[in-house]
Amino acid sequence: MTSMATVDTSTGPPGDAFASLSTRLAAWARTVTYEDIPAHTVAAARSQLISNLAAVRGSLNHPVGRKIVDAFGHPVQSDATQSAYVLAALATALDFDEVAYSGHVSAGAVNVAIAEAARNGLDGKSLLTTIVVANECAARISAATILSPFFRGQTNTHCHLASAAAARLHARRASLPEWTAGLGLALGILAVPLHHGVMTSDVKALSAASPVRLALDACDAAAHGLAGPDTILEHPEGLLAHLSAVPLPDAVTSGLGRRWHTDTLTYKRFPGSAYLHSAFDCAERLHRRLGAVDASRVRRVVVHGSLLTWQMELKVAPALDGPRTSVSAASLSVGYGIATLLLTGAFGVEDLTVAAIDDETRWSLTEKVEVEHDMRLSERMAQATSPLGAALRQAGDRALNWPELVAWGGDDVQRILAGLGTPEETFENATMAIGARVRLELADGTTVTEECDAFIGSAGAATRRDHRAIVGQKFRAVGGAEDVLSELEGIDLLDPSRTAQALSRALRVDRD
Repeated sequence: MTSMATVDTSTGPPGDAFASLSTRLAAWARTVTYEDIPAHTVAAARSQLISNLAAVRGSLNHPVGRKIVDAFGHPVQSDATQSAYVLAALATALDFDEVAYSGHVSAGAVNVAIAEAARNGLDGKSLLTTIVVANECAARISAATILSPFFRGQTNTHCHLASAAAARLHARRASLPEWTAGLGLALGILAVPLHHGVMTSDVKALSAASPVRLALDACDAAAHGLAGPDTILEHPEGLLAHLSAVPLPDAVTSGLGRRWHTDTLTYKRFPGSAYLHSAFDCAERLHRRLGAVDASRVRRVVVHGSLLTWQMELKVAPALDGPRTSVSAASLSVGYGIATLLLTGAFGVEDLTVAAIDDETRWSLTEKVEVEHDMRLSERMAQATSPLGAALRQAGDRALNWPELVAWGGDDVQRILAGLGTPEETFENATMAIGARVRLELADGTTVTEECDAFIGSAGAATRRDHRAIVGQKFRAVGGAEDVLSELEGIDLLDPSRTAQALSRALRVDRD
């Protein structure tokens, strides 16, 4: 039986004290226009679109993606629900999608917006507005539940439900009652992917797509009069209480129109969990310094990581079985990714094929990778906006009731919380700091070390400056054409017809 936490429902904008959380969120979301969104936030969403399209293209070039298309059709098709389903599956199958505080928002937000663009005649500005609105709804609902067991990640299906529903409702210009009913119906049924299935098979490819389809069905039901619970979030037996040890209902509506979660986006250069990417950056640098590493000359590779990196490896390790390892497990293994980078200098979609995973040399080096928890890196991780800092600041003393924090921080919990400061008024200066230090020890006694405080593409000042270049390179790396990239970078200026054409061209991949 799931224990139900008590939810304080008193927060919210002045004058709305008697409206439900989903009603307040919907009342804001349905009115947002392109002009309401700060220019830098629109730019972040534009890069999110390009990065997501690159992730889809990457999967289209991968055997798992080809099987998805064989089963369900091409991502561009007349049925918007089916199109969104295929897009979401392709975008997330290799864990190559973007993350924000607090969740994998693109699976629903971007892919549903793409699928709806042709059917609803969205121009470029409307497309980006829909993406931002869906980001905000999903990230806020996810933030309200984030103080829960670690490692839901992409399997946090309520994020996909919320983002997909919000994208369809905004694209349709749905009424407030339809919004509230749609969100209630979408969030009323939670799909729960099983860890064993995700790690040992291709379940991961459907873990976001299935909730997306469920949410779109909910929106269609709401459009035809089916009722959804308007207190689905804050009810004592609702979503927040069901999912979180410390629900944060205030995260759903605080700072609407001022604190944009889209500003917290992180863009991945490698497939795989964001918890691993700083270690990957370190391995990439080591390869640049040393060239291709001879696995037989390596004594061991020690990864000093935050709590998230360390626990991720513990969780994945039982599923690693050399050449018989699943694509999903390989994509979530810090050891496999580091071994590949040390040997080849790269880690991409092609390194998650059966042929690559069958490489015994990679596994001989993977077996020499050890992951150790570094408390200093964990505290730095917690001080950043994403993935936990903003939630801990918003929770304040309530966070002391979160078992995971107490187990991690021990006697230092009070000190850690006291050092976090007050909640952010905006996310304009949002950061992610999942750092790592990688030490390569050779058999002859030579030791070489690289350290990374925050990986390339993670939320922060450097990414705010460089995200256009980062996602542009990602798009090119999976075969995206330069002229298509140029169109996408200027999509705000395109009318509905040209927007649909640009999206279709971006998803055109020659299959062998």
